[in-house]
Amino acid sequence: MIKVAIVGASGYTGVELIRILHAHPEVAVTCVTSEQSAGRPVSDVFPTLRGRCDLILEPLEPAGIAEQVDVVFTALPHKAAMAVVPTFLKMGKDVVDLSADYRLHDADVYGKWYEKHLTPELLPQAVYGIPELRRDKIKEASLIANPGCYPTSVILGLAPLLKGKVIDPKSIIVDAKSGTSGAGRGAKVDNLYCEVNEGFKAYAVGGVHRHIPEIEQELSLLAGSPLAISFTPHLVPMDRGILSTIYS
Repeated sequence: MIKVAIVGASGYTGVELIRILHAHPEVAVTCVTSEQSAGRPVSDVFPTLRGRCDLILEPLEPAGIAEQVDVVFTALPHKAAMAVVPTFLKMGKDVVDLSADYRLHDADVYGKWYEKHLTPELLPQAVYGIPELRRDKIKEASLIANPGCYPTSVILGLAPLLKGKVIDPKSIIVDAKSGTSGAGRGAKVDNLYCEVNEGFKAYAVGGVHRHIPEIEQELSLLAGSPLAISFTPHLVPMDRGILSTIYS
């Protein structure tokens, strides 16, 4: 049985990880952490977990957590993840990071779209975790960078077309829509019910969405040459889900 810790288990990605891993016959979730809800059962934060996972949420202490488990999933915001991932790796644990911290290969590109990278030396060993494209490398990796939500939909949609040279890679347009849970569980005025209900709006317009370099990085590898895309995301008044319509 593989023992797993979920760091940042009180967010939307954390609860989905618990649900998925709880159903895996060879995995046991033995540690969950949360800074804001430490000391409470995770099933108090998410009542749908009651009876399936009632672990007490612990404070984030990387060394102590690493001693308890075999694999660590870090469901933390960017920068917060890179502050703890090195400790887990040094203690011989495999890490699946759900933040953006290890998705981009170039630390300078990361710095342009996020902020200065604290552990650029780890970027070469991180494997971009789309199993449909990187299954063999994922099996051997100690650090897996879980893909972003929009990038997953766009990369998988275009992969066979770019590999087969079916489309012109110089004229890719992506029109994407996401539910509000994609923005995370933190309170934000723009995501309040009264702000999004019966609405439908574009945001991060004009090539400024942080997922663009991630998408372009992976599509360029598939195409065999650098490419750029036109990407416009939209917020849809629904809980979850993504629809990406792609044109070339």
